[in-house]
Amino acid sequence: MSEFGSRSGNRIMESLGYALYLHCQELRRPKRCRRLMRVASTKLQLTNELIWQQRCQWQLAAPSYQERSALNRERQYRDILEQNMQRQQLKQQQQKQQRLQHATRSKLEAGSSNSIQFKID
Repeated sequence: MSEFGSRSGNRIMESLGYALYLHCQELRRPKRCRRLMRVASTKLQLTNELIWQQRCQWQLAAPSYQERSALNRERQYRDILEQNMQRQQLKQQQQKQQRLQHATRSKLEAGSSNSIQFKID
């Protein structure tokens, strides 16, 4: 293996190790405190690293049918995970907008009820 190949192999193992560490730390949190987007992002990072690692190994030897099938399943999983994360982000943005609208509406209603009471007195 060339010097460059061993360096990239070390980078993969370091980033995989750190991503696994982060993922395990997040899973150790109590379920009510777990940040689902962080869990999903570490899953996505791990999946991308594994796909990249597999593709690097294929430069050395031709992949078997089983290896290609496994890589296709990993890619499908990655794509589904990305779609779910995008949907979740959109949902969070919509909820944030609704909370802001509700807070603004409540302030306006509180302000108008105060002015009505003032006029009646």
